[in-house]
Amino acid sequence: MRKIIILFLIISSQIGQAQDANLPSEIVWAERISNTQYILKTVRKTKWKIYEGQTPMQINWSSKPTKLKDSLIITATPLQRKYFAAVHKKDTLIFSERRLFMEQAPNFRDLGGLKASDGKTVAWGKIFRCGDMGKLSDNDLQMISQQNIRYVVDFRNEQEVAQSPDKYPSNYEMNRVWSSISAGNDEGMKQFYVLMGNPNTTATDVENVFAGFYQQMPNNIKNFAPFFNTLLEATDEQAVLFHCTAGKDRTGLGAALILSVLGVPEATIIEEYYLSNRYTQYLAKSGGMLSQVKPEIASVLAGVERKYIIASLNTIKANYGSVINMLEQELGIDQAKRQMLIDKYTF
Repeated sequence: MRKIIILFLIISSQIGQAQDANLPSEIVWAERISNTQYILKTVRKTKWKIYEGQTPMQINWSSKPTKLKDSLIITATPLQRKYFAAVHKKDTLIFSERRLFMEQAPNFRDLGGLKASDGKTVAWGKIFRCGDMGKLSDNDLQMISQQNIRYVVDFRNEQEVAQSPDKYPSNYEMNRVWSSISAGNDEGMKQFYVLMGNPNTTATDVENVFAGFYQQMPNNIKNFAPFFNTLLEATDEQAVLFHCTAGKDRTGLGAALILSVLGVPEATIIEEYYLSNRYTQYLAKSGGMLSQVKPEIASVLAGVERKYIIASLNTIKANYGSVINMLEQELGIDQAKRQMLIDKYTF
């Protein structure tokens, strides 16, 4: 049973899988639908002027814009990531694909574009999250290189690392930072094994255990210190990637913490967290280790629920008053360091 618990998070990808990567709060967004095509969509019944660029800071404003009303197909070359500017009257929105088109990392996402409460926006191409990096294809590694990801923060335990060591681009040295984040204490894991061995266990039982794990994860908050140190250390030209095995639980809490520091509202943080459900749920139907459990339980093991991350955030608020208070008291992320992170990772 231990193998099921460790391996159920490992994801395989489907080349050409539609991304469906927008957040409910997004007005305009891009999805990569093939190696050579983007689809741009909007929820507004207005005509946007669309400009393109190779980076968020290199939009070709002198080119003739295309028009976006409901949806628009944009061509691209394989492995080329495009950025877009949507303009309507006084509104200008910079955006790109949220989930990168990776062949063997379906939950590989950019935290860019999320709106902070003060009106700023999380910078594109600076902070990435994903799951298992042990199966990355050559094209995936090339994409990592193109994004100038120079730091990888690994939240997995020693056994997970041994089973699937990270793969990195060969054309430069990667700075790997390892800091294991436990999903729960030993007693909690014992209870989980007992639960999974019980034929009468229901999906609700497993959901409740997951919520319990999320309540416990803040107890290991000091293990997130290397993550924040790395974000502070990276230069303006370098991107940071953090991951666990599926990129949804430990990585989900890590994303919630840094987005809180950057001023992103809790409702948006929960939306971003729930995106993992779109890219991990099909694992429950793909056979493998999850075929050993009932389908409804496999679906719970492979996915996320909003109530999970809410359980972590509620525990933090109950003990510290806020995420910001907790990070300052436990990790020393004071006002000066928060401002450094805001200056570096928002615009």
